[in-house]
Amino acid sequence: MKNEDALQDKRREILDAAELIFTTRGFAAARMDDIAETAGVAKGTLYLYFASKQELFVSLLEERTEEYVHTLSAWLKGVSSLQECIQTLARLRGQLFIKNQRLAESMSHSVPDFPKDLQHRVWNLRKSLEQPTIDALALLLPTHFPVAAPQAAAMVNGAIDYVVASYILYGESVELDDVAEDIQYVLLPGLSQEAAS
Repeated sequence: MKNEDALQDKRREILDAAELIFTTRGFAAARMDDIAETAGVAKGTLYLYFASKQELFVSLLEERTEEYVHTLSAWLKGVSSLQECIQTLARLRGQLFIKNQRLAESMSHSVPDFPKDLQHRVWNLRKSLEQPTIDALALLLPTHFPVAAPQAAAMVNGAIDYVVASYILYGESVELDDVAEDIQYVLLPGLSQEAAS
């Protein structure tokens, strides 16, 4: 058991080092040599854990996504209104986007060139990022709401991502409570409506 714990600790150290290198340099400029040096391991050790730089990158995305989904799911279990749901999503999803901006940029530019199995793993990550919102909206939307929870979740999450990205793009400071207010103003009236009979 101790040996397995040591392997997991080493894997975590490599992922932390990879995150530092990928976020400061981007995927294309990151080198396995630099990740190994930052992790304090031999380059060959990286390949004992990850078959390639691409697999290391996708594994890092999976690890960070799992952490986020676990945190968000726990927070959303406690919400009791659509307004509170949007506020929680804006804060947590906005923080995720801001913190992982360079990883997201690297992903959008690099993943199309990855092998199909790794592209599939990234696609599954995107789906898992939506699931906590789908689950929350399935409980909070009016009974006869005309849009299915997965599509409503995509619209809400897309709005949060786009608004946060717009602030960053224009060099403005991001106030996540302001993002939540803006999105509530635009989306909440529609999200609160029952389907017309």
